[in-house]
Amino acid sequence: MRINTLTFGWFILVSIFSLLLSGAGMAGTPAALGPLPPVPVPEDNPLTPEKVELGKLLFFDPRLSGDGSTSCATCHLPSQGWTTNTPQSPAYPTVMERRNSPTLINVAYNKALIWDGRAPSLEKQALGPIRNPIHMNQNPDYLVEELKAIPGYVKRFQQVYGTTVTIEGLRKAIAAFERTIVTRNAPFDRYMTGDKQALSAAALRGLELFQGKARCILCHNGPNFTDSQFHNLGVPKPPFLNHPLVQATIRFDAKRMKVKNYDQVSEDLGRYLVTKEDKDRGAFKTPTLRNVTQTAPYMHNGVFQTLAEVIDFYDRGGGAVPNKSPLMQPLGLTAQEKSDLLAFLEALTGELPVVETPELP
Repeated sequence: MRINTLTFGWFILVSIFSLLLSGAGMAGTPAALGPLPPVPVPEDNPLTPEKVELGKLLFFDPRLSGDGSTSCATCHLPSQGWTTNTPQSPAYPTVMERRNSPTLINVAYNKALIWDGRAPSLEKQALGPIRNPIHMNQNPDYLVEELKAIPGYVKRFQQVYGTTVTIEGLRKAIAAFERTIVTRNAPFDRYMTGDKQALSAAALRGLELFQGKARCILCHNGPNFTDSQFHNLGVPKPPFLNHPLVQATIRFDAKRMKVKNYDQVSEDLGRYLVTKEDKDRGAFKTPTLRNVTQTAPYMHNGVFQTLAEVIDFYDRGGGAVPNKSPLMQPLGLTAQEKSDLLAFLEALTGELPVVETPELP
């Protein structure tokens, strides 16, 4: 396929990949790439400027944590791609995390949240980190009383919901704010909407590879560049996995997710924690690739520091582990092809809303 036939050749590739997916037992056709559609908003939580502003205040407020040290923004910093540029997510004092913070960029489009997909919506997810001892270690009932003691919050809850402070209102406000963290107008988007100069020659070659030889589109498809599924790639284990506090976190989370023999678990089981199905052991959610240049390090455990390392990992066909996804195969990419693929990934970086730390009530 030549670059000047890329747009038309894409449809042929979709048909080919549909057959590949069917042969791998993963029936379906990769969703078409393209600009993002309007943000999906649930009927019972419409977006309003006042609600978004309340959610923003709560998102940045460390008083939502048990000791007043940790906010949602501690693990999801606007200046670091709405994640943290460290392999391990920050954690509540005296404990340690076992995963990398997932980015909140385009989280509004996610069908399941967290690396293992245990939360089905932003509203359901919002309270999880607040009450989790690993993250913010707060008692929700006490938090309500704490916020009721702050006149600024009492006033805002009344304005937004016509009620006093409630956990339901808190969840909806944080979710509403997070739905505004959307990236727009990437070079890729401009190209797809008619600006044929928006992508460099290298990026165009990278797009062809993305949809073809590099097989990226099998999992990173659709406008948000994710299939919203879970795959075991054989990602290497990070050195911190053996730390006693990380092991304690792994066992604790396995216990709270009702895993049998949780006390014998020593690895992050991924999607298995939710489904308890052996096929999901070590499987993690496919992340969006939009603004991926801003969200290093990569993978659920932050084991790769650069996109070049990630491309090399996929080129090798992933790691040698049981239960690895059949979609992972050696690619045989040349140095030039790797460079072109990186150029395309860089062209997925779009504009994000400017969000500054607010003055808290």
